[in-house]
Parts: sequence; C-alpha cells; structure tokens
Amino acid sequence: MTSEEFLNEMQDVLQTEDNLTMDTVLSDLTEWDSLSIMATMAFLDKNFNVKTTMKDYKNMETIGDIAKKAGL
Repeated sequence: MTSEEFLNEMQDVLQTEDNLTMDTVLSDLTEWDSLSIMATMAFLDKNFNVKTTMKDYKNMETIGDIAKKAGL
C-alpha cells in the first residue's frame, strides 16, 4: 500500500472529509475518538497484520505515527 492509498483508507476509516496528510494532528480531527481508534485498530490488523492496543494511541500524535506503526 502506498502512502497515498494509506491516507485515502484512513480518511474512510475516520469518516472524515478533511484531506489527510502524514502531518495531520489526530487531536485536531473532530472525528478522532475512541470509536475511531477502534476502527483504526481493526484497519491495521486487517491490512497490515499489526496488532495495537488503546495504549499505543496515547503516544501517537499524527497520521504519520499510525503509518509508522503500519510499517509505511
């Protein structure tokens, strides 16, 4: 998966109309909440076979941090 494809998928996962970049700050997104975190966890597990926990997201500040967790 390319970075652009990842950003498009994350836009769907977060159900946001905002254009996402790797520098998008998660706390700036009104859609970023516990349900979005759970959806992101499922997305990473399904597409990258990466298991995460809620604790992992406490240290993530940007979309790029999620991409790094996915190995991109």
